[in-house]
Amino acid sequence: MNFVLRGAALSITPADILRATRGVSPTAIDGRNKYFLEVHGRRFPIKQVVRLVTGLPSIGFTAQDAHRILTRLGFDISEDQTLAPRDTGTSNRANADPTSVVDPGATNQDNGEVRRLLVVFQTDEDGWEVASCPALPGCHSQGRTRKEALDNIREAIKGYVASLREHGAALPPSSEYQVVEVRA
Repeated sequence: MNFVLRGAALSITPADILRATRGVSPTAIDGRNKYFLEVHGRRFPIKQVVRLVTGLPSIGFTAQDAHRILTRLGFDISEDQTLAPRDTGTSNRANADPTSVVDPGATNQDNGEVRRLLVVFQTDEDGWEVASCPALPGCHSQGRTRKEALDNIREAIKGYVASLREHGAALPPSSEYQVVEVRA
């Protein structure tokens, strides 16, 4: 497969992945990695695999880049379920509405309320689903499918909110929206 990753033109085959990981120990699982590739009977963080085969530093590409490359090469990626959002068994309008994101495990620390943030989806020219959270400027993510984009924007929102808290910045209020129908 030929592709460009952060400006570097690369060509990788599944055999390259297998060669690059043979005899190498997976990075220790420390809770920072959510997605893994199992090869040679061992679980490798996906960014480690791409780093090994490309020689690029881990900071030179994202986990989304690694996931996209490995799945396009035909590998199955597994998700560490201990890091997945908890299912509280509750259902609400925001969870049912595909344009709104509610993380069942996330609450407003001040009053225990769930924070609801609007997420907008668009399909880009390559067919990827791009998710944006207008209440958090610059908070965007993407995925091959709407579900993948939704999972990825949840993680982006969590990181964004964690950064706001760390820097003492105010958290955005829950989003309110109305869908407007217009005859075009």
